[in-house]
Amino acid sequence: MGTITTIAPCGINCTLCHAFQDVKKKCPGCRSTTGIIRKSCLNCAISNCDKKEDYCFECMEYPCKRLKYLDKQYRLKYKMSILENLDYIRQKGEEAFIISQNKKYTCPDCGKLRTVHYDYCIYCKQEKKK
Repeated sequence: MGTITTIAPCGINCTLCHAFQDVKKKCPGCRSTTGIIRKSCLNCAISNCDKKEDYCFECMEYPCKRLKYLDKQYRLKYKMSILENLDYIRQKGEEAFIISQNKKYTCPDCGKLRTVHYDYCIYCKQEKKK
């Protein structure tokens, strides 16, 4: 796989992260080799994993306890499953995943990508449609 650099090893799409979209202190994404990566991403249990696969699903321990915990947190807080993201990437590929995510998270009012971390578009304040 070519590994799109805006997809974290754990299956989170960095372009949907508030830190990535923050214009004041923009995070370049957790796979970036340039720029300052946010402390929350650097401290992530997954990013501190000693395995060096492109994606967590390539690991012999997939899904590990760390990943299951992170998935649970994301499902509860942000209504997103990173395990489902990883399964999608494994089955359909990175490009299809990005297209799917862009379709799902594009604001219907302003056309910009929403962040998964808020229930509204940070650009035009449009609330997510239920």
